[in-house]
Amino acid sequence: MHGRARRKRKMKTRIVLALAFGLLLPQLAARAMGADDRWRNLSPKEKDRVQRNYDRWKGLPPQDKEHLREKWNQYQRLPKDQQDRLRQRYNDQRRDRRED
Repeated sequence: MHGRARRKRKMKTRIVLALAFGLLLPQLAARAMGADDRWRNLSPKEKDRVQRNYDRWKGLPPQDKEHLREKWNQYQRLPKDQQDRLRQRYNDQRRDRRED
């Protein structure tokens, strides 16, 4: 009887795992395809900018990366209106710098 209960438990575990993967996999695939679409929709200039930023990131010392992660997390915790104001101020400063 003990062997039968073990086999039943294994079968139940396999079914649960199969269901979990079956439900999760399509969501992960959709997310990955969405990221691919975003990349595909970028202009060559935007793709070049992304690549340059990534190369700069790879070259940073670990302590600088950690500092930037902390700042990014701090920004993410701000209310949406404050994020929008900061983004607008940043865009205004960039525009003004290009005009000089």
